[in-house]
Amino acid sequence: MKRAQIISLAVLVLALLVMGGNALSPLPDWAVRVDGVVLLCALPVAAFAAVRGRMDR
Repeated sequence: MKRAQIISLAVLVLALLVMGGNALSPLPDWAVRVDGVVLLCALPVAAFAAVRGRMDR
């Protein structure tokens, strides 16, 4: 389960960096939408992995 936590956090951080980069130089509309979808998918997966990791202990 630790691997799922690491992967989900890495995807979450990468998506947040892309959104932060959008503030510096505007990205195309499709890129912002795709990043938003990835962000919306990564948040519940990261929460699930964190809770599941706590339950395994």
